[in-house]
Amino acid sequence: MAYVNFTTLTDWQYDASTKKLKHNTGSTRITVNALYSEIMDEFDNAGQMDDSIPMSAQTPTEYTLVNGWTFDSDSDPGYLYGGSIVVQKATTDRDVWANFYTLGTIESDGVVYWLQNGSLVAAHPGYTSGHIDQLIKVRSGGSLIDSGNVTAYLRNRASGNADLYDNFTGTATATGGRNPIPLASAPDTNDDGSDVSAYTCTLGFAGYTEDVDGDGTAESYAVKVDGQGSYTALQCYRWLKWQCRRENSSDVGNGTQGRFYRYANASYAEVKQSPFGSFAGGKFFGARGVLLTNITDSNNRQLIDSSGASKIPPTTVSITVSGVAVGDRVLVARDDGAGAIDKAQFTLAGAHSAATTVTVNEALGNDIPDSGALRMGDSQFTYTGIVRGSKQFTGVSPALTGSGGAELYQPYIDAVASGTSMSKSFVYAADFDIIARIRKKGIQPFENTATVTSAGAAVSAIRTTDTIVS
Repeated sequence: MAYVNFTTLTDWQYDASTKKLKHNTGSTRITVNALYSEIMDEFDNAGQMDDSIPMSAQTPTEYTLVNGWTFDSDSDPGYLYGGSIVVQKATTDRDVWANFYTLGTIESDGVVYWLQNGSLVAAHPGYTSGHIDQLIKVRSGGSLIDSGNVTAYLRNRASGNADLYDNFTGTATATGGRNPIPLASAPDTNDDGSDVSAYTCTLGFAGYTEDVDGDGTAESYAVKVDGQGSYTALQCYRWLKWQCRRENSSDVGNGTQGRFYRYANASYAEVKQSPFGSFAGGKFFGARGVLLTNITDSNNRQLIDSSGASKIPPTTVSITVSGVAVGDRVLVARDDGAGAIDKAQFTLAGAHSAATTVTVNEALGNDIPDSGALRMGDSQFTYTGIVRGSKQFTGVSPALTGSGGAELYQPYIDAVASGTSMSKSFVYAADFDIIARIRKKGIQPFENTATVTSAGAAVSAIRTTDTIVS
Protein backbone atom coordinates (compact mmCIF):
# COMPACT_ATOMS: atom_id res chain seq x y z
CA MET A 1 0.00 0.00 0.00
CA ALA A 2 1.32 3.49 -0.83
CA TYR A 3 0.89 6.73 1.08
CA VAL A 4 -2.65 8.11 1.03
CA ASN A 5 -3.97 11.48 2.13
CA PHE A 6 -5.96 11.91 5.27
CA THR A 7 -9.53 12.84 4.44
CA THR A 8 -9.45 16.34 5.92
CA LEU A 9 -5.80 17.07 6.63
CA THR A 10 -4.64 16.53 3.07
CA ASP A 11 -1.21 18.01 3.90
CA TRP A 12 -0.62 14.78 5.81
CA GLN A 13 -0.48 11.19 4.61
CA TYR A 14 -0.20 7.72 6.10
CA ASP A 15 0.95 4.32 4.90
CA ALA A 16 -0.70 1.50 6.83
CA SER A 17 1.67 -1.11 5.40
CA THR A 18 4.87 0.61 6.57
CA LYS A 19 3.15 2.28 9.55
CA LYS A 20 4.44 5.74 8.76
CA LEU A 21 3.00 9.24 8.98
CA LYS A 22 4.23 11.92 6.61
CA HIS A 23 3.79 15.64 6.04
CA ASN A 24 3.08 15.71 2.35
CA THR A 25 2.79 19.25 1.07
CA GLY A 26 2.13 22.88 1.95
CA SER A 27 3.41 25.05 4.77
CA THR A 28 0.47 24.94 7.16
CA ARG A 29 1.32 23.91 10.71
CA ILE A 30 -1.29 22.20 12.87
CA THR A 31 -1.56 21.21 16.50
CA VAL A 32 -0.64 17.73 17.59
CA ASN A 33 -4.22 17.41 18.82
CA ALA A 34 -5.50 18.18 15.30
CA LEU A 35 -3.34 15.38 13.88
CA TYR A 36 -4.46 13.00 16.63
CA SER A 37 -8.12 13.91 16.02
CA GLU A 38 -7.77 13.34 12.27
CA ILE A 39 -6.14 9.95 12.88
CA MET A 40 -8.95 8.92 15.21
CA ASP A 41 -11.51 10.00 12.61
CA GLU A 42 -9.67 8.20 9.79
CA PHE A 43 -9.09 4.93 11.57
CA ASP A 44 -12.70 4.41 12.63
CA ASN A 45 -13.57 3.94 8.98
CA ALA A 46 -14.44 0.45 7.77
CA GLY A 47 -11.35 0.21 5.57
CA GLN A 48 -9.00 0.83 8.50
CA MET A 49 -10.68 -1.43 11.05
CA ASP A 50 -8.13 -4.16 10.33
CA ASP A 51 -5.18 -1.72 10.74
CA SER A 52 -3.51 -0.83 14.04
CA ILE A 53 -4.23 2.54 15.63
CA PRO A 54 -1.23 4.86 15.01
CA MET A 55 -1.58 7.22 17.95
CA SER A 56 -2.75 7.46 21.56
CA ALA A 57 -3.30 10.44 23.83
CA GLN A 58 -2.14 10.63 27.43
CA THR A 59 -3.16 14.26 28.03
CA PRO A 60 -4.47 17.02 25.75
CA THR A 61 -0.82 17.96 25.08
CA GLU A 62 1.02 14.61 25.32
CA TYR A 63 0.71 11.91 22.66
CA THR A 64 2.39 8.67 21.62
CA LEU A 65 2.83 6.95 18.28
CA VAL A 66 2.09 3.32 19.12
CA ASN A 67 1.94 -0.10 17.52
CA GLY A 68 5.14 0.47 15.59
CA TRP A 69 4.02 3.65 13.87
CA THR A 70 6.70 6.31 13.19
CA PHE A 71 7.24 9.48 11.22
CA ASP A 72 8.62 9.15 7.74
CA SER A 73 11.24 11.83 8.49
CA ASP A 74 12.49 13.92 11.40
CA SER A 75 11.33 16.96 9.45
CA ASP A 76 7.67 15.96 9.77
CA PRO A 77 7.18 17.17 13.40
CA GLY A 78 8.27 20.62 12.24
CA TYR A 79 4.74 21.07 10.95
CA LEU A 80 3.23 20.39 14.37
CA TYR A 81 2.93 22.44 17.55
CA GLY A 82 0.99 22.60 20.78
CA GLY A 83 1.98 19.20 22.20
CA SER A 84 4.66 16.53 22.49
CA ILE A 85 4.96 13.15 20.81
CA VAL A 86 6.66 9.95 21.93
CA VAL A 87 7.49 7.49 19.17
CA GLN A 88 7.39 4.14 20.98
CA LYS A 89 9.52 1.70 19.00
CA ALA A 90 10.12 -0.83 21.79
CA THR A 91 10.02 -0.92 25.58
CA THR A 92 13.25 1.09 25.97
CA ASP A 93 13.79 2.24 22.38
CA ARG A 94 11.87 5.40 21.67
CA ASP A 95 12.14 8.88 20.22
CA VAL A 96 10.68 11.83 22.11
CA TRP A 97 9.64 15.09 20.54
CA ALA A 98 9.14 17.65 23.32
CA ASN A 99 7.14 20.80 22.75
CA PHE A 100 8.81 24.10 23.67
CA TYR A 101 6.99 27.40 23.36
CA THR A 102 7.94 30.97 24.28
CA LEU A 103 5.90 33.41 26.28
CA GLY A 104 6.39 36.85 27.78
CA THR A 105 6.80 40.34 26.35
CA ILE A 106 9.18 40.47 23.41
CA GLU A 107 9.76 42.76 20.47
CA SER A 108 7.58 41.67 17.54
CA ASP A 109 10.61 41.51 15.25
CA GLY A 110 12.66 39.54 17.76
CA VAL A 111 13.99 36.26 16.36
CA VAL A 112 14.16 33.26 18.70
CA TYR A 113 16.75 30.58 18.04
CA TRP A 114 17.55 27.32 19.80
CA LEU A 115 20.66 25.61 21.22
CA GLN A 116 20.70 21.90 21.99
CA ASN A 117 23.77 19.93 23.01
CA GLY A 118 26.11 22.60 21.66
CA SER A 119 24.45 22.94 18.26
CA LEU A 120 21.95 25.25 16.64
CA VAL A 121 18.50 23.74 16.15
CA ALA A 122 16.71 25.04 13.07
CA ALA A 123 13.46 26.88 13.69
CA HIS A 124 10.31 25.24 12.42
CA PRO A 125 9.36 25.78 8.75
CA GLY A 126 7.96 29.23 8.06
CA TYR A 127 9.18 30.89 11.27
CA THR A 128 10.41 34.48 10.83
CA SER A 129 10.10 36.36 14.12
CA GLY A 130 8.15 36.76 17.34
CA HIS A 131 7.05 33.97 19.67
CA ILE A 132 7.65 30.39 18.63
CA ASP A 133 5.99 27.05 19.39
CA GLN A 134 8.01 24.07 18.19
CA LEU A 135 8.61 20.34 18.64
CA ILE A 136 12.27 19.46 19.26
CA LYS A 137 13.66 15.94 19.45
CA VAL A 138 15.07 15.37 22.96
CA ARG A 139 15.44 11.59 22.92
CA SER A 140 16.73 9.53 20.01
CA GLY A 141 16.69 5.74 19.92
CA GLY A 142 16.19 5.66 23.67
CA SER A 143 19.11 7.99 24.44
CA LEU A 144 18.37 11.34 26.08
CA ILE A 145 19.97 14.31 24.31
CA ASP A 146 21.77 16.69 26.70
CA SER A 147 19.56 15.69 29.64
CA GLY A 148 16.53 16.99 27.76
CA ASN A 149 17.78 20.59 27.88
CA VAL A 150 17.03 23.11 25.15
CA THR A 151 17.98 26.80 25.39
CA ALA A 152 16.13 29.58 23.60
CA TYR A 153 18.01 32.79 22.73
CA LEU A 154 16.68 36.19 21.75
CA ARG A 155 19.48 38.54 20.65
CA ASN A 156 18.60 41.19 18.09
CA ARG A 157 21.12 43.91 17.25
CA ALA A 158 20.87 45.97 14.08
CA SER A 159 21.22 49.60 13.09
CA GLY A 160 18.49 51.57 14.80
CA ASN A 161 17.08 48.39 16.31
CA ALA A 162 19.16 47.04 19.16
CA ASP A 163 17.37 45.16 21.94
CA LEU A 164 18.27 43.91 25.37
CA TYR A 165 19.01 40.20 25.09
CA ASP A 166 17.52 37.19 26.87
CA ASN A 167 17.85 33.43 27.03
CA PHE A 168 16.24 30.60 28.96
CA THR A 169 16.85 26.86 29.27
CA GLY A 170 13.90 24.50 29.38
CA THR A 171 14.11 20.82 30.34
CA ALA A 172 11.75 18.33 28.78
CA THR A 173 9.87 15.84 30.93
CA ALA A 174 10.28 12.09 30.42
CA THR A 175 7.25 12.13 28.12
CA GLY A 176 8.31 15.31 26.33
CA GLY A 177 5.67 17.60 27.69
CA ARG A 178 4.68 21.10 26.74
CA ASN A 179 7.44 23.30 28.16
CA PRO A 180 7.11 27.08 28.58
CA ILE A 181 10.14 29.26 27.78
CA PRO A 182 9.77 32.74 29.33
CA LEU A 183 11.59 35.45 27.39
CA ALA A 184 11.66 39.22 27.58
CA SER A 185 13.14 41.78 25.22
CA ALA A 186 12.88 45.54 24.88
CA PRO A 187 14.75 48.30 23.06
CA ASP A 188 18.19 48.98 24.54
CA THR A 189 18.31 52.72 25.17
CA ASN A 190 22.12 52.54 25.51
CA ASP A 191 22.69 50.80 22.19
CA ASP A 192 21.82 52.45 18.88
CA GLY A 193 22.80 49.35 16.93
CA SER A 194 25.53 51.26 15.08
CA ASP A 195 28.14 49.36 13.09
CA VAL A 196 31.08 48.59 15.39
CA SER A 197 32.69 45.92 13.24
CA ALA A 198 35.73 48.10 12.64
CA TYR A 199 36.47 48.58 16.34
CA THR A 200 39.86 47.18 17.38
CA CYS A 201 38.84 46.16 20.90
CA THR A 202 40.07 42.69 21.90
CA LEU A 203 38.71 39.80 23.97
CA GLY A 204 40.88 37.36 25.90
CA PHE A 205 40.08 34.35 28.09
CA ALA A 206 43.54 33.47 29.44
CA GLY A 207 43.11 34.68 33.04
CA TYR A 208 44.25 38.16 34.08
CA THR A 209 45.12 40.30 37.10
CA GLU A 210 44.70 44.03 37.62
CA ASP A 211 44.36 46.36 40.58
CA VAL A 212 41.09 47.92 39.49
CA ASP A 213 40.10 49.48 42.81
CA GLY A 214 43.58 50.91 43.49
CA ASP A 215 44.05 49.23 46.87
CA GLY A 216 47.52 47.96 45.97
CA THR A 217 46.43 44.34 45.42
CA ALA A 218 45.68 42.99 41.97
CA GLU A 219 42.46 41.01 41.55
CA SER A 220 41.89 38.04 39.25
CA TYR A 221 39.62 38.07 36.20
CA ALA A 222 38.69 35.34 33.73
CA VAL A 223 38.01 37.62 30.74
CA LYS A 224 39.80 40.73 29.53
CA VAL A 225 38.12 43.31 27.32
CA ASP A 226 40.79 45.73 26.08
CA GLY A 227 39.62 49.07 24.73
CA GLN A 228 43.09 49.70 23.25
CA GLY A 229 43.12 53.17 24.80
CA SER A 230 40.78 54.33 22.03
CA TYR A 231 37.20 53.56 23.10
CA THR A 232 34.79 54.63 25.82
CA ALA A 233 32.97 52.27 28.16
CA LEU A 234 29.79 52.77 26.11
CA GLN A 235 31.55 51.95 22.84
CA CYS A 236 32.99 48.78 24.37
CA TYR A 237 29.54 47.83 25.66
CA ARG A 238 28.09 48.12 22.17
CA TRP A 239 31.02 46.15 20.72
CA LEU A 240 30.48 43.37 23.27
CA LYS A 241 26.78 43.19 22.41
CA TRP A 242 27.77 42.97 18.75
CA GLN A 243 30.00 40.02 19.63
CA CYS A 244 26.96 38.24 21.15
CA ARG A 245 24.43 39.07 18.44
CA ARG A 246 22.28 36.39 16.82
CA GLU A 247 24.28 36.35 13.59
CA ASN A 248 27.71 35.77 15.15
CA SER A 249 28.65 32.11 14.77
CA SER A 250 32.38 32.87 15.29
CA ASP A 251 34.28 31.78 18.39
CA VAL A 252 34.62 34.70 20.82
CA GLY A 253 37.81 33.18 22.23
CA ASN A 254 36.80 30.45 24.65
CA GLY A 255 35.44 27.89 22.21
CA THR A 256 31.92 29.35 22.28
CA GLN A 257 30.11 30.94 19.36
CA GLY A 258 29.28 34.55 20.15
CA ARG A 259 25.54 33.97 19.68
CA PHE A 260 25.64 31.34 22.44
CA TYR A 261 28.05 33.05 24.92
CA ARG A 262 26.53 33.39 28.39
CA TYR A 263 29.24 33.73 31.08
CA ALA A 264 32.94 33.44 31.86
CA ASN A 265 32.27 30.43 34.09
CA ALA A 266 29.17 28.25 34.36
CA SER A 267 29.10 28.82 38.13
CA TYR A 268 28.80 32.61 37.71
CA ALA A 269 25.49 34.45 37.60
CA GLU A 270 24.64 35.49 34.06
CA VAL A 271 23.79 38.92 32.80
CA LYS A 272 21.24 37.84 30.23
CA GLN A 273 20.52 41.30 28.82
CA SER A 274 24.18 41.61 27.74
CA PRO A 275 26.42 38.67 28.69
CA PHE A 276 29.70 40.56 29.26
CA GLY A 277 28.10 43.31 31.31
CA SER A 278 25.28 45.84 31.38
CA PHE A 279 25.24 49.60 30.94
CA ALA A 280 23.22 52.11 32.96
CA GLY A 281 23.57 55.69 34.11
CA GLY A 282 26.59 56.24 31.90
CA LYS A 283 28.52 53.37 33.46
CA PHE A 284 29.49 49.82 32.42
CA PHE A 285 28.68 47.16 35.04
CA GLY A 286 30.78 44.10 34.28
CA ALA A 287 29.53 40.55 34.57
CA ARG A 288 31.44 38.46 37.08
CA GLY A 289 35.03 37.79 36.02
CA VAL A 290 35.02 40.37 33.19
CA LEU A 291 37.81 42.97 33.21
CA LEU A 292 37.13 46.05 31.08
CA THR A 293 40.38 47.95 30.82
CA ASN A 294 42.37 50.46 28.79
CA ILE A 295 39.37 52.66 27.99
CA THR A 296 39.28 56.43 27.67
CA ASP A 297 36.84 56.94 30.57
CA SER A 298 38.03 54.47 33.20
CA ASN A 299 35.79 56.07 35.84
CA ASN A 300 32.72 54.78 33.97
CA ARG A 301 33.00 51.14 35.00
CA GLN A 302 32.21 48.94 37.98
CA LEU A 303 33.53 45.39 37.85
CA ILE A 304 33.19 42.07 39.69
CA ASP A 305 36.35 39.99 39.95
CA SER A 306 36.43 36.21 39.63
CA SER A 307 35.90 35.77 43.38
CA GLY A 308 32.63 37.71 43.15
CA ALA A 309 33.91 40.87 44.87
CA SER A 310 32.75 44.22 43.49
CA LYS A 311 35.56 46.50 42.38
CA ILE A 312 34.99 50.22 41.85
CA PRO A 313 37.93 52.06 40.25
CA PRO A 314 39.16 55.16 42.01
CA THR A 315 38.06 58.39 40.39
CA THR A 316 40.55 59.76 37.86
CA VAL A 317 40.72 63.54 37.50
CA SER A 318 42.87 66.00 35.61
CA ILE A 319 44.57 69.31 36.25
CA THR A 320 44.43 71.36 33.06
CA VAL A 321 46.16 74.65 32.32
CA SER A 322 44.78 76.40 29.23
CA GLY A 323 45.55 79.66 27.49
CA VAL A 324 49.27 78.98 27.20
CA ALA A 325 51.46 79.21 24.13
CA VAL A 326 54.32 77.18 22.75
CA GLY A 327 57.45 77.86 24.78
CA ASP A 328 55.70 78.91 28.00
CA ARG A 329 57.24 77.39 31.13
CA VAL A 330 54.46 75.88 33.27
CA LEU A 331 54.68 74.69 36.88
CA VAL A 332 51.72 73.33 38.88
CA ALA A 333 52.32 72.02 42.40
CA ARG A 334 50.60 71.68 45.75
CA ASP A 335 49.99 74.72 47.92
CA ASP A 336 51.66 74.49 51.35
CA GLY A 337 48.63 76.11 52.94
CA ALA A 338 50.27 79.51 53.16
CA GLY A 339 50.05 80.48 49.52
CA ALA A 340 53.41 79.03 48.49
CA ILE A 341 54.53 75.88 46.67
CA ASP A 342 54.94 72.96 49.08
CA LYS A 343 58.63 72.20 48.54
CA ALA A 344 58.78 69.99 51.64
CA GLN A 345 56.16 67.55 50.45
CA PHE A 346 58.55 64.58 50.92
CA THR A 347 61.90 63.96 52.61
CA LEU A 348 64.50 61.40 51.62
CA ALA A 349 64.66 58.28 53.78
CA GLY A 350 68.43 58.06 54.18
CA ALA A 351 71.14 59.24 51.86
CA HIS A 352 70.87 58.52 48.14
CA SER A 353 73.79 58.43 45.73
CA ALA A 354 73.08 58.37 42.00
CA ALA A 355 69.80 56.61 42.82
CA THR A 356 67.20 55.67 40.21
CA THR A 357 64.94 54.36 43.00
CA VAL A 358 64.23 57.02 45.60
CA THR A 359 62.74 56.14 49.00
CA VAL A 360 60.94 58.80 51.04
CA ASN A 361 59.65 58.93 54.61
CA GLU A 362 56.11 59.95 53.76
CA ALA A 363 53.29 57.80 52.33
CA LEU A 364 52.74 58.06 48.58
CA GLY A 365 48.99 58.53 48.34
CA ASN A 366 46.91 57.40 45.40
CA ASP A 367 46.73 61.01 44.20
CA ILE A 368 50.46 60.97 43.42
CA PRO A 369 50.56 60.04 39.71
CA ASP A 370 52.06 56.69 38.67
CA SER A 371 54.63 58.61 36.63
CA GLY A 372 55.63 62.25 36.40
CA ALA A 373 57.99 64.92 37.67
CA LEU A 374 60.05 65.42 40.83
CA ARG A 375 62.00 68.40 42.13
CA MET A 376 64.75 68.67 44.71
CA GLY A 377 65.42 72.35 45.13
CA ASP A 378 65.98 73.71 41.63
CA SER A 379 66.91 70.30 40.17
CA GLN A 380 64.35 68.63 37.96
CA PHE A 381 63.77 64.87 37.69
CA THR A 382 61.22 62.50 36.20
CA TYR A 383 60.06 59.10 37.45
CA THR A 384 58.34 56.24 35.63
CA GLY A 385 56.79 54.25 38.48
CA ILE A 386 55.76 54.10 42.13
CA VAL A 387 55.89 51.35 44.76
CA ARG A 388 53.44 52.84 47.22
CA GLY A 389 53.86 50.21 49.92
CA SER A 390 57.63 50.85 50.00
CA LYS A 391 57.28 54.64 49.61
CA GLN A 392 59.45 54.59 46.50
CA PHE A 393 59.70 56.47 43.23
CA THR A 394 61.26 54.26 40.56
CA GLY A 395 62.87 54.95 37.20
CA VAL A 396 64.15 58.33 38.44
CA SER A 397 66.07 60.27 35.77
CA PRO A 398 68.63 61.70 35.98
CA ALA A 399 69.85 59.63 38.92
CA LEU A 400 69.28 61.53 42.16
CA THR A 401 71.83 62.26 44.89
CA GLY A 402 70.79 63.69 48.22
CA SER A 403 71.32 63.37 51.96
CA GLY A 404 68.87 61.85 54.39
CA GLY A 405 66.03 64.21 55.19
CA ALA A 406 66.58 66.30 52.06
CA GLU A 407 63.32 67.81 50.84
CA LEU A 408 61.72 67.11 47.48
CA TYR A 409 58.29 67.50 45.95
CA GLN A 410 56.21 66.21 43.09
CA PRO A 411 54.86 68.86 40.68
CA TYR A 412 51.83 67.81 38.68
CA ILE A 413 53.05 69.78 35.69
CA ASP A 414 56.65 70.90 35.25
CA ALA A 415 57.47 71.41 31.57
CA VAL A 416 57.54 73.73 28.59
CA ALA A 417 54.25 74.02 26.69
CA SER A 418 54.15 72.55 23.20
CA GLY A 419 50.61 73.70 22.51
CA THR A 420 47.84 75.84 23.92
CA SER A 421 47.13 73.68 26.98
CA MET A 422 48.77 71.18 29.34
CA SER A 423 47.12 68.49 31.44
CA LYS A 424 47.95 65.80 33.99
CA SER A 425 45.64 62.96 35.07
CA PHE A 426 45.77 61.13 38.40
CA VAL A 427 43.58 59.44 40.99
CA TYR A 428 41.40 61.67 43.13
CA ALA A 429 41.67 60.99 46.89
CA ALA A 430 40.60 64.25 48.52
CA ASP A 431 40.41 67.97 47.75
CA PHE A 432 43.68 69.93 47.82
CA ASP A 433 44.91 73.34 46.71
CA ILE A 434 47.39 74.01 43.92
CA ILE A 435 49.45 76.89 42.63
CA ALA A 436 49.94 77.36 38.89
CA ARG A 437 52.73 79.50 37.43
CA ILE A 438 53.28 80.41 33.77
CA ARG A 439 56.38 82.33 32.75
CA LYS A 440 58.12 83.36 29.55
CA LYS A 441 60.21 86.35 28.68
CA GLY A 442 58.05 88.80 26.84
CA ILE A 443 54.89 88.16 28.85
CA GLN A 444 54.13 89.18 32.38
CA PRO A 445 54.48 86.30 34.90
CA PHE A 446 51.10 84.70 35.61
CA GLU A 447 50.18 82.94 38.85
CA ASN A 448 46.86 81.65 40.15
CA THR A 449 45.50 79.15 42.63
CA ALA A 450 42.80 76.51 42.33
CA THR A 451 41.32 73.63 44.28
CA VAL A 452 41.41 70.10 42.97
CA THR A 453 38.03 68.42 43.58
CA SER A 454 36.39 65.22 42.38
CA ALA A 455 35.89 67.10 39.09
CA GLY A 456 39.59 67.96 38.81
CA ALA A 457 40.84 71.52 38.40
CA ALA A 458 41.28 74.00 35.58
CA VAL A 459 43.43 77.11 35.37
CA SER A 460 43.12 79.54 32.48
CA ALA A 461 46.28 81.55 31.95
CA ILE A 462 46.19 85.21 31.02
CA ARG A 463 49.07 86.16 28.76
CA THR A 464 49.78 89.88 29.06
CA THR A 465 52.60 91.34 27.00
CA ASP A 466 55.50 92.72 29.05
CA THR A 467 56.08 96.07 27.35
CA ILE A 468 59.13 96.90 29.45
CA VAL A 469 61.33 93.83 29.08
CA SER A 470 64.02 94.10 26.42
